[in-house]
Amino acid sequence: MPPPDIFDLFPNPATPDLGCFVRRKHEIEIEPFNIHVEFAPSIDLPVPTQQVYFRVLCGKAAFFQRALVFMTVDASVPGPILQQFPPDWVLGGDFPPHPSDWLRFPAQTGQRFYWFFGQHRNPAAGPWTPDSFVGHTYDIHDNGTLSTVHYDDTGGDRDMNDLILEVAVVKRKEPVIAQAEGQLEVNARFERDLLPRLRERKAKP
Repeated sequence: MPPPDIFDLFPNPATPDLGCFVRRKHEIEIEPFNIHVEFAPSIDLPVPTQQVYFRVLCGKAAFFQRALVFMTVDASVPGPILQQFPPDWVLGGDFPPHPSDWLRFPAQTGQRFYWFFGQHRNPAAGPWTPDSFVGHTYDIHDNGTLSTVHYDDTGGDRDMNDLILEVAVVKRKEPVIAQAEGQLEVNARFERDLLPRLRERKAKP
């Protein structure tokens, strides 16, 4: 059996292990924007460590559809210039929307914000354009939360089904690792006796 590495400290299944459904917190709430954001920790998942999963569930649109996905450590909206602030993921693209596999960020500890920007493009011509509306339902599960995110491209029909994503936030327990006896003393001796010599060696041409 190969030795475990650091990534084994947290579960990392290919699909979100949300556990059993508990309740729906709210039905679809629609806003005149193209941005959906998930906050972590949240009032519904007040844990320091979480893992976020996302996928395209479906879509029925005449236009090409995509969602740009970002993770940040504060609530500042990521910049729109892709060359300066490329997304972490792109769901969809220059093709009609269709279901995708689950994608995921590594487990994160501390405050995080997860941004999903819905955009569309006319296949005949033209640039990518922000969608007109976004809405989401919100479900509570034993081990996390699930948002079903609906985008409407031009806003002409308000059917809210041009691109539909699922975004799951799953709780992760921080590992408990016992400290080796005497390690702090070794650290202090290393910092006092060896680290200065290593720094001096690295500074020499």
